[in-house]
Amino acid sequence: MVEDREQCPASSECEDGRARILKLLEEEAHGLSISDISRKIDLNRNSVAKYLNMLVIAGRVEMQVVGSARVYRLALRLPVSAIFPFLPDAAVTIGSDLRVRHANVLFCDLFSLEEASVAGVLISETSCAFFDLLADSGHLDGVVRGKMDGNRAWHSLDGEYGRYIVWAVPAVFDDGDYGAIAVVRPE
Repeated sequence: MVEDREQCPASSECEDGRARILKLLEEEAHGLSISDISRKIDLNRNSVAKYLNMLVIAGRVEMQVVGSARVYRLALRLPVSAIFPFLPDAAVTIGSDLRVRHANVLFCDLFSLEEASVAGVLISETSCAFFDLLADSGHLDGVVRGKMDGNRAWHSLDGEYGRYIVWAVPAVFDDGDYGAIAVVRPE
């Protein structure tokens, strides 16, 4: 269950460990095992395993079973963080603490916002009425908490400032935090 997922503390040690693993994997096109990575960057095997798990969840690293070994290499896919700014719809990411992580340009334009005015703010404390609609629907909390899979169709939100259709899907971010991405269209 998503709520039980171990998270890495927001520390420079954690970021450094992940960065060192990514740098090593850039140089090793064929991939490496946990033991190989641990030995080459002189980092505890358990820490390497934890960081690799986070990188796999974030879509930065892929794992393949070869015989009895798990081999890790850089992912050939783009992580959500790389494509988020280019989504063709208004979109916002919300972390497990129900704080806005990012809002793309289309979202900011739709609601006349500056990303800096909402990034890091609890959705219940923003000045944007849309977040009140989203929070009151109960749908977002279920997706963020892993109780709804996000595979359901778009759903409508009606408020005094407009009617929107929203598709919220669970997400895991580069730092290992979980949350949701909400894609929004005015109806």
